[in-house]
Amino acid sequence: MKIERLWGKSLALALPLMLACGCQSASNHPAKEAEEAEGPEVKMKLDQVPPAVRDTLTREAAGATIGDVDKEQKHDKTVYETDVMLGGKNYELKVAEDGSLISKKLDNEEGEKKGEEKDEKEEKGEKGAPQ
Repeated sequence: MKIERLWGKSLALALPLMLACGCQSASNHPAKEAEEAEGPEVKMKLDQVPPAVRDTLTREAAGATIGDVDKEQKHDKTVYETDVMLGGKNYELKVAEDGSLISKKLDNEEGEKKGEEKDEKEEKGEKGAPQ
């Protein structure tokens, strides 16, 4: 009888702790950690970025329209980022403050968003459509 009471009390104390640990691990999503590692982003127009950055973005866009440019802090350095459509594909351009090209790669943001939506549904216990 004493063992049953002790077990019941232990379970009552342990359950909230287990739930708290589960919630904490869910909030440490890698995408969220990556966003937090970056500084806040500032949306700018092309004519507002430094001339060296503008020249590189214009050259790499190869005539494609450049919309907003995001100014971000990454690893204590200023980075300018924008998306352009080249050959029917979306590319992400990243340029350093001095105008040097950091990266030009296919932007799979739509796929990332679908993955995030799937993660959110799984966290809520919802099931997505079979693939």
